[in-house]
Amino acid sequence: MSMKALFFAVAATLALAGCSDGGSTTGSTTADAGTAPVDTGVATDAGAPVDAGAPAETYPAGPYGSSVGRLFEPFSLTACNREGGDASWRFDQSDFFNNRLTLIMISAMWCVPCQNEAMQIEREVVERYRDMGVRIVQVLVQDPQRRAITPSQCNTWVNRFGLTFPVLMDPQFITQPFVPMAAFPGNVIVDRRGRIRWREYGSDRGLSSIRTAIDEVLAAPEGN
Repeated sequence: MSMKALFFAVAATLALAGCSDGGSTTGSTTADAGTAPVDTGVATDAGAPVDAGAPAETYPAGPYGSSVGRLFEPFSLTACNREGGDASWRFDQSDFFNNRLTLIMISAMWCVPCQNEAMQIEREVVERYRDMGVRIVQVLVQDPQRRAITPSQCNTWVNRFGLTFPVLMDPQFITQPFVPMAAFPGNVIVDRRGRIRWREYGSDRGLSSIRTAIDEVLAAPEGN
């Protein structure tokens, strides 16, 4: 198969698996951002897992990456459903160390699988894992017209689905390494040592794979 034919075959697979805008994306990149196999949308470890050491009150230093087993690079974004100082949301704030894992859901308002996840997340994940050390945050990148997300559109999303956890705005798409080719949604689980334990993108399977991944991380011995 020619390289050109292979490229279009891969792109078609991603488009069928979930949401993709079919265009180029901008934002930060990492060296291993493309290590996820595009045929499944589930990322695998590109090498030996990074041992971040025991949980501490300071986030581990890099190098960071985007594949399973690598350290997740912390970020700061604004939450549209928080006020004052709470609106300036940091990934590695105190809640990160007080919980066993963080689920990061990277979404676009035009993405139907993202809408389905948002519709079910409170009942199927927030309530299910309440008091079990699971922290949830959603990152909105684009509005229904595929434009950069705005506070008003973000609040529309929050109110539509009744979301209680932080919903962050990422108009510059700094989380792009976890959503290759804009194949939304991009979901990531990070443990409290900063390690990426699971990631998936471009899936239309709803929350079933997310719940399975959460259960597996919670069931594993601390540090594994």
